[in-house]
Amino acid sequence: MKDFDPTDIAAIEAIREEARKAQLAEAVQFADDFKWLMRDRRGRRIVFWLLSVAGVFRSTYVQPKEAAAFMPIAMAHAEGTKEIGYRLLAVVNKVCPELYAKMMKENLNA
Repeated sequence: MKDFDPTDIAAIEAIREEARKAQLAEAVQFADDFKWLMRDRRGRRIVFWLLSVAGVFRSTYVQPKEAAAFMPIAMAHAEGTKEIGYRLLAVVNKVCPELYAKMMKENLNA
């Protein structure tokens, strides 16, 4: 990269296009991998477990009297944990929304 010329607009655009193509290929690979995971009952069980551990299906607010002074911190921590679950849920809904209902049915009726 020592020959990089910041005034060479065509070269800069070529680098950007190459990066865009690599990013797109990575996104397609991720979606394919995620579909593979969700197509198997074992994979759906793992995803459901991750969503459950993240607390996506429950309220953040709980106030035990002995920990009332620490509730703001505990709730902030719980919301941070839920954020990961929400991201995972967003991937499920984007990549294979048809398998979400199947996953829920399998795991809530178990």
